[in-house]
Amino acid sequence: MLLVWIVAIVVRIDGILTPPQYYDMATFEAWGSHMLQVGPAHFYLNTWSDYLPLPLYSFAPIVAFSQWLGLSFGIVFKSVMSLVELILIFMIVRSWQYKGRVILLVLLALSPILIGDTAFWGQVDTIPALLTAFSMVLLMSPTDIPGNRLIYAALGFGLAVAIKPIMLITAPVLWLLSGKDGKWWQFPVISGAVFFATGIPMAGLGTAQLLWARSIDQAGTYPFTTVNAWNLWSVIPHLDRWIPDNQIVLGLNAHSVGLVLFSFLSLNVIRLWARAKWEPKAGVRVAATLLIIFYTFTTRMHERHLLFGLPLLAIASMFEFWLTIPFVLLTGTFMLNLYSAFYWVNHAQIWPFTAGLVSVVSWINVLVTLALALIWHWPTWVQKVRSLVTKNKILVGILILASLLRVVNLGYPSTYIFDEVYHAFTAREFLHNNIAAWEWWTTPPPGVAYEWTHPPVAKYGMVLGMALFGENSFGWRLGSAVAGIVSIYGLYLLTQAITKSKKIALLAAFLVSIEGLHISQSRIGMNDMYMLVFMVWSLYAAVKSRWKSAAILYGLSLASKWSAMYGIIPLSLIYLHDNLFTGINLKKVIFHLIKCIRILLISALVYVLTYTPFILAGHTWAQLLELHKQMWYYHTHLVATHAYQSIPVQWIFSARPVWYYVNYGTNTGNIYAQGNPLILWLGLVALILLLRKIVSFRYGIFYVLYLIFTVPWVFSPRIMFFYHYLPSATFLCVILAIWLGELPKKYMFYILALCFVVLLLMSPVFYGFPVPQGYWNILFGLFPSWR
Repeated sequence: MLLVWIVAIVVRIDGILTPPQYYDMATFEAWGSHMLQVGPAHFYLNTWSDYLPLPLYSFAPIVAFSQWLGLSFGIVFKSVMSLVELILIFMIVRSWQYKGRVILLVLLALSPILIGDTAFWGQVDTIPALLTAFSMVLLMSPTDIPGNRLIYAALGFGLAVAIKPIMLITAPVLWLLSGKDGKWWQFPVISGAVFFATGIPMAGLGTAQLLWARSIDQAGTYPFTTVNAWNLWSVIPHLDRWIPDNQIVLGLNAHSVGLVLFSFLSLNVIRLWARAKWEPKAGVRVAATLLIIFYTFTTRMHERHLLFGLPLLAIASMFEFWLTIPFVLLTGTFMLNLYSAFYWVNHAQIWPFTAGLVSVVSWINVLVTLALALIWHWPTWVQKVRSLVTKNKILVGILILASLLRVVNLGYPSTYIFDEVYHAFTAREFLHNNIAAWEWWTTPPPGVAYEWTHPPVAKYGMVLGMALFGENSFGWRLGSAVAGIVSIYGLYLLTQAITKSKKIALLAAFLVSIEGLHISQSRIGMNDMYMLVFMVWSLYAAVKSRWKSAAILYGLSLASKWSAMYGIIPLSLIYLHDNLFTGINLKKVIFHLIKCIRILLISALVYVLTYTPFILAGHTWAQLLELHKQMWYYHTHLVATHAYQSIPVQWIFSARPVWYYVNYGTNTGNIYAQGNPLILWLGLVALILLLRKIVSFRYGIFYVLYLIFTVPWVFSPRIMFFYHYLPSATFLCVILAIWLGELPKKYMFYILALCFVVLLLMSPVFYGFPVPQGYWNILFGLFPSWR
């Protein structure tokens, strides 16, 4: 332990002799000098400061001491703060009543986080963090809390909050831990009194008002999404500027979104702790996680604010060794962030790292924080995932294949293709809070159009993709790709739940993963895949009798595209199948009638709620009603024609694809919305050969799903396109899978291999990579209607 202390002191001396972050240091010195000149009572009257009184008191004697010694303020300031830091570490280690005291000393005394912030940068952040850690160590003692120990814990926490109000986030945890002797009132009263007392020298009777005003001031000093902090708001780095956090997107600003995410994740952490029966040792991990969530997801965070949770996480790792993984990861990201901001300030705002590295580090922080907030015990979770993968190797392989087929080179081409000039363009306008994008009466810029003819959920998905990955083609297409992958998994579960056959479910998932129309619509910024994924999962929830979930998902499907309305028929059949009752009486009829009405009302409510941004943008409910009238009129009176329009008869034979994109050159690249013809043709064969099974619900429901998403289009008054066949093609794959499952394995694998070969041969059609013109001549020579 002596060696650790020696190394800790030597390293800090090296940091103290290093030039500090000059801006902060000059500010602290100026505040200290002002305090000496006017005294505490008049400090705020003649200068601006967003700091609370307690740290300001310390600046004045440090200024006087540095002048008396003839040393720079920075050296004296960092020396004093490092000394206080070491004293607090000593107090924490001495109060530790568990095993591993030397390890705890190493984690704290040699922490690059604490050393970097105090001895090198020159800040006060480590003091409140360690004071809170000290309070936590005292309160989670395995013995009953003597009165003086609780008093010391409350005293330490009151001082911590008086230095940095952000530490108040841990108050619920400390309060719960302090109540184990039954005196719930003592800790909040004592710590509150200490906090209040720190403001009396400056404000007297106006202390409460002063402390409140300073706390609000400190929270609102930098109203930007991030102030050099690498968190959620820097996954798309803006190294050249700070982005205001009051900009509205879909009716919400970044500040509100951050607080909502923080609240949701924090409540989940508390819920997980409750499931662990409020284990005291887990309290320190919960407190650390709350602070880390606040840093990662809320706005206005500085580069140093991740520090507040890390000493607590270090202590938590003493109880659960696996917590060293997030601790080490976050320590590394913190040091990169701290060094980068330190360099930026001291080198004329020049960043030492690229935007790409900032994005990677930000994503690490986001993912690690989510894992801490959502997964209580990582080793158990990893073991469950490993077991799940081991038991479902084929499914995992299919989903990996499906992901590669949908995500690889997703950003190509970088320009709008086909209806992206409507959907993706409008999503980009939503991102920029252009209210006109909602309005049918506004005139769009040349070459694009506002897409108000469909409900908005798919466009919200594109907005989210661009918010996380940039305002580019990858961003606006990623939602479709993810929806496509998730729909395959949902179809697997749905098929297995209905047919009771894992083999058929796997065959269906594989066929859809290599089906061309599914691939095409997963790689374009349109709404079809959003509608499909919510519909598939709604059907699965219904089969599992989770009707509230089914209603919510159906509402989202309908809010993606109105063609989801056809899904009400298969959902009704599932309900009737599950609720067929003998001895019909009035009571049962009324019960099921009320239940069905409630399900429909939930779906309707979800649908209406998806238009919340429309209302928040300043539109009225009357305008919302008129918008829907305009949507209905558009779809029932559209008389436009298109070179690649088609009718359902052409869809079922894959006779007329949709041309999405061309890149002319020595070699030509084309992108079409086209199916895997072998799969779709064989699906028709299976459809006929399995007619004998249509009376069985296990098979008949997939016939209904295929037909209900095909036949109504026959009567549609507007022009139609092959991509409208997407849901039918997906459920046709299930029918084909049922037929293939009856064949001898040898023939089944031959057919699957041929389907995959067709995918490879037709890959230029789906991905648009340039190939010699001879390829297109042969393809269109064989199938002239595809041209």
